[in-house]
Amino acid sequence: MEPRRTPTSRQRITAAARVQVEVKGILGLRVQDVATEAKVSVPLIYKYYGDRDGLLAEVLGEMFEEFVLEQIDVSEAYFDALENPTVEDLLAVIALPQQDFRRPRRWQRMQILAASVEIPALRQQLGVLQLHLQERLTLFMDNAQRRITGGSTPVSSAALALLVQSYGFGFVLNDLLESDEHPFVTDDQFAHLMRVMLNAALLNQQTPS
Repeated sequence: MEPRRTPTSRQRITAAARVQVEVKGILGLRVQDVATEAKVSVPLIYKYYGDRDGLLAEVLGEMFEEFVLEQIDVSEAYFDALENPTVEDLLAVIALPQQDFRRPRRWQRMQILAASVEIPALRQQLGVLQLHLQERLTLFMDNAQRRITGGSTPVSSAALALLVQSYGFGFVLNDLLESDEHPFVTDDQFAHLMRVMLNAALLNQQTPS
C-alpha cells in the first residue's frame, strides 16, 4: 500500500477557498479566512495567486468545469458499453429540467459566470476551460451520432454540443417558475421535444406526438 500523501500548501489553499465559497458565497470569500482554514500565511496565498481575484479564478474555474466533465465521463462510459445505441440512449444522458441533483450545480455555475463579468482573471480562466469542455463534448456528440446513424454525422457535432450546454443553463429560468401558481416545463415535455428534434436531425424521422 502506498503511503498517504500529505496535501501541499497550494492544495490546502484551494480546498479551503472552495469551502469558503460554498459556505459564504463568492462575495463572502476573504483571503484571511482561507489562510486560517488552510493553515498558511496570507503572503503565501498572494505568492501563489497574485491576489484574491487570482485565487477565485482558479477555485471557481475548477468548480465550473468539474460537473460537466463528470457528466461527459459518465455519458462516454454508458455509450461505450452499448452495442447499438439509439436516440433514446442519447436522451438518457441529456439533462432534464426537473432533475433535482443538477439544480445546485447549474445555479452555482450561473453565479460563477456572473462573477466573471467583474473578475477578468476568472473570465480568462473560464475561456480556457470552456474550450476544453466544448472539445470533449463535441467528440462525444460526434461519436454518438456516428454510432446511432451507422457512420454519418447529419448535424454539426460542435453545434449539438453547444446546444446541450446552453439549454442546461436555461433550466434556471424553469426553476423560477416551479410553483403551484405558475406552469413549468416538465421532464416529459422536454424529453419529447428533444426526441422529436434528434429523430428528425439524426435519422430524418418524425416522432409521433
